[in-house]
This record gives sequence, C-alpha cells and structure tokens, in this order.
Amino acid sequence: MVLIDTFAKKKVDYFTVFASLPDMGRVGGLVSSFLASNSKAEHIANIISSPKPWVNVKDGVVESAKDVYEIYFSDSDKLLILTGDVQPEDHRELLDLCHAFLDFCLSIGQIKRLYTAGGSLNEMLTGEPRVVGVTTKPELKKILESYNVDTLGSEFTTITWFNGLILGIASDRNIEAIGFYGEISDKTLPQPLAAKSIVKAFSRIERLSISTKLFDAQYEEVLDHIERNKGMKNLDK
Repeated sequence: MVLIDTFAKKKVDYFTVFASLPDMGRVGGLVSSFLASNSKAEHIANIISSPKPWVNVKDGVVESAKDVYEIYFSDSDKLLILTGDVQPEDHRELLDLCHAFLDFCLSIGQIKRLYTAGGSLNEMLTGEPRVVGVTTKPELKKILESYNVDTLGSEFTTITWFNGLILGIASDRNIEAIGFYGEISDKTLPQPLAAKSIVKAFSRIERLSISTKLFDAQYEEVLDHIERNKGMKNLDK
C-alpha cells in the first residue's frame, strides 16, 4: 500500500512525464534527480510506501521505516518528474507504486508521453556511453531512429523493476512511453556519464535546453573515489 501526500495541486491539458529510480550504476536515479534539480521544477507531492517490517533506530529512538518517492512539476517545461533514492523491495509494493503514480499523473491532466531510464550493462564499453531505447508502440521507434538512439537488441528480453514495469503499465493504459538505457561497464559504482547521455537524448527529443555539465563534476567525484580506494588498498599491502 502507498499513500500520496500532495503539497500543490496542478491542472494542465497535456504534459510530459519522466519517472525513473536507481538501478545498476544508479543511472535511473541520477537522471530523474538531475531533471528535478535542473528544470525549475516545484516539489508538488510525495508517494509514501507502507511501513516496512522493521523500524529505524537513532539515538535510542525508533521510528517507522518508509520509502519516499518525490514528485516535481515544471510549469515552464510542462514536465512532471518522479525520483527517489531506492527501488521498492516487494513486487506488490512496486505494482502499487506504478499504479498510484499513474493515477496521480492522470488526475493532473493528459500524459503526452512518459519516459523512464536505467542502466544497460556492457562490460566492453569504451568512450561515451551509448543510449539504447525501447518503446510501447512500434511507430515510436521512428522517433528513436530520427535522434540516433538505437533500439534495445534482441539479446535483452526483460527489463526488471520500476524502470521497466512502468512502461508495461503505461502501455496497458494506452499511454505512449519510451525507455532510455545508458550503457555502463561497472554496475557497482554510480555512472553519471551514462545518465548524461540519456539526458542529452531526452532533451533533444523534447526540445529542452538542459546543461549537462553537472554530470562531468559527478564523474570526477567517482574517479576521485576510485583513486582513494586504490590508495587505501596499497596501504593495506
């Protein structure tokens, strides 16, 4: 069970949705949190999961453990964004989240198109990460082709958890949707360059002006983390 806490009511005719959560390389979470922070978007609601079968403890005081997913809306771009720090752990909670989120979106207005994002593992990756895509309708593949986004190959037959399931549920509701998946070579570390490639593809298709320089700074932080860990390992030797 999930609950929606609404801070600001919106009503528009048409708008675009971008909804993704952290996955391997945290790509989905990096993309959605970046868009929420860099699109002049207002925090309009939270989706709150039902309590977990444990509690959090801080300084001897307990509180219920809940996951919170944040919803933002940009009036200027007519863009609604869902982001969060985690994925649901239970498949029933995941289904509830997807349906509750789409119900909330449809209470605002008509969804022009829904996008999601995630990581796609390619251990042989070199250079700028490539973005591959999937769609809910065959005719949407022409949009990907026109913006040089390759369709996800036949070597992949499933896309798991939120960044895949939201596409299926959108399709069931006759909402056109596109999924972007940035190639990564390491799924254990954050992959901001893959997220950068996805934001660039999304902004081209939707004709949005979005600077992606912040991802370069995040990539430098990842490199610094790797170097520090190497230094610690050398000291251990």
